[in-house]
Amino acid sequence: MLKKQQNRLSMFEAVHSYLKENESAFAETSELVDAMNTLRAKIDGIIEVEDLRSNVSKGRTSLKNETRNAAITSGNALAGAMYALGKKTKNVTLVDKANVTISALDSMRDIELVLFLNSTKELAMDYLQELSGFGITAEKFEEFKQKFNLYFEALSARESSRATRMSALRTLAANFTETEELLKSINKLVESYRTSNKQFFNGYIAARSVRDVGSRKKKQPDTSGQQTNSTSQS
Repeated sequence: MLKKQQNRLSMFEAVHSYLKENESAFAETSELVDAMNTLRAKIDGIIEVEDLRSNVSKGRTSLKNETRNAAITSGNALAGAMYALGKKTKNVTLVDKANVTISALDSMRDIELVLFLNSTKELAMDYLQELSGFGITAEKFEEFKQKFNLYFEALSARESSRATRMSALRTLAANFTETEELLKSINKLVESYRTSNKQFFNGYIAARSVRDVGSRKKKQPDTSGQQTNSTSQS
């Protein structure tokens, strides 16, 4: 959620809390009571959509990172065995293709890493028998392939979550617009109390003010001592 939206949501909550606490002041105005209840529903809808957007993003990103790390570790082990085989057999192709470090793999973008893992896997399939002496048994190779596939699937899932996240952002923006329109109607209804119940009206106006929930006022330096010294010198 954007900082501006967070501030607006905080204001929505403040307005609803104030109206709820002072419901007796307008209990006979059914439209205002209904509007207050609708405001609560709008706020809950915004929170629900934001939770969906946030959880989808965090969950999929975490899964992608975990499977990526596992794929890198497996890919590095497989490449290391292929490099050693290439050195022993003087196979220039193997040495060239498998000459990589784990730090190099870690620094690759996802698309680069996918290409490397796939090409390494396909090349290794041609040397499975020879690689068994270097610790890459058929079972170990299948384990590596599974870790590669889990990473590939997590990447696809993240792309899907990106679409879900974008949809949630559009829904969030629409919900904010609808809530702002509802507040305009509430403003008009509260106007009737401007003179008949000034305390309620002024409290509502105060609740409607938007505050920056993330900012803190900096403590101003105490200059009273300087002013005193300046006065005494003069």
